Amino acid sequence: MRRGRGSADRLTNTSSRITYVIASPAYTPIVKPEGFSRMIVEFVGPAGSGKTTFAHALCYRLREDGYPARVVLSHQPARRNSPMDAGGIIAAAQRVARAMATPLAMACQPFANAVNFRISASLVRTLPPQNAIWLIRFSQYVLRLTRAWEQSLASEEIVIFDQAFVQAVSSLALFNGTADEISIARALDLIPMPDLVVRIDAPQRLREDRLNDRLRHLSFAERLFEASLNTNLQSAPVIERICSLLEARGRSIIEVNASERRSLGLAIHGIERQILGKLSTQWNGYARRSSPRV
Repeated sequence: MRRGRGSADRLTNTSSRITYVIASPAYTPIVKPEGFSRMIVEFVGPAGSGKTTFAHALCYRLREDGYPARVVLSHQPARRNSPMDAGGIIAAAQRVARAMATPLAMACQPFANAVNFRISASLVRTLPPQNAIWLIRFSQYVLRLTRAWEQSLASEEIVIFDQAFVQAVSSLALFNGTADEISIARALDLIPMPDLVVRIDAPQRLREDRLNDRLRHLSFAERLFEASLNTNLQSAPVIERICSLLEARGRSIIEVNASERRSLGLAIHGIERQILGKLSTQWNGYARRSSPRV
């Protein structure tokens, strides 16, 4: 493993004990397997803050240092359109097909996926979007997320979500429009929690520039899948509310300011140290439990 990459002074760790799975007692929780050989990391932050960029950079760093890692459910819109699909209709249709493939496959095994369907339905029912189209979109997205999360629990890797359940609650609260702390708290009670939450933030002007640049490179059809610029910019205070609730519950959140591109490597190094530190602690605990008594 490389050393001497500098300190992580730009990271703020509101430290508290990690709770691995949080789920509503009314529903069967997604249970992690015995032993420990992986970790789940979730990035959360307002639109345009750089979650996907950081997630892939972290994955690359971990792999470079010899640790198995992968990014899950990441979507980066195409920067260029094919001359054969100038309006992006084909690409949009393919995106819809990919999004629906997992829910349809899960529907073919209703009993095996009953927990996933309950979590998805309960979460969307707790914070229902006002727009019917977004209601459908979030329903299928959360359902796909439950499947991806379930698969991640059985993996032997460091699994990185550039957005997962915490971000989903944030988005649902944003599109609900009238969500209060009680309803948000209920939604948080329904979801499983990652081993590590990384909050990415950036100044509004920078996020606005990034979002405008993203929209300029999208085809007409792909823009139909995007929230408006104004809606995206309103996500920052919602993220702040939810992270405050998590901290009040004793969750550990690493905060990263993405305002400067040159600080990316420094921040990634600090997050990697946090991950490896928690892995080391849990491996040691598992080794003590597994060692034979003399």
